[in-house]
Amino acid sequence: MHPTRRLLPLGLAGLVASAGTAGACDPDALDTHLAEMCDGALNLARAAVEAALPHATDAERHAMQRALTVAGTVCAQGDPMDGAKIASTLVRMAGRIEGRAGLPPGGLDPLA
Repeated sequence: MHPTRRLLPLGLAGLVASAGTAGACDPDALDTHLAEMCDGALNLARAAVEAALPHATDAERHAMQRALTVAGTVCAQGDPMDGAKIASTLVRMAGRIEGRAGLPPGGLDPLA
């Protein structure tokens, strides 16, 4: 099993757990919190996509831009968990494009 797929259930559980007890009692507050978290994931994906776009094929560019649009709609009006999944897929795709272009990984300094 791919390591990302193995960690996805843990990450999704963390999203729900981070909503706190107040969010768990109020469904509207929980929905709002999950939508905010989805938007945060989407913002990170958007930045990764923007960095990868100059190195992407036309088909990849179109697919990523369409996925960003779908994810934005899903985060706002649908299931925020689905939006976060799309965001993680976009980040992986952007990473593969940058890797294929021979670009060094960036943004890992805060993790050091």
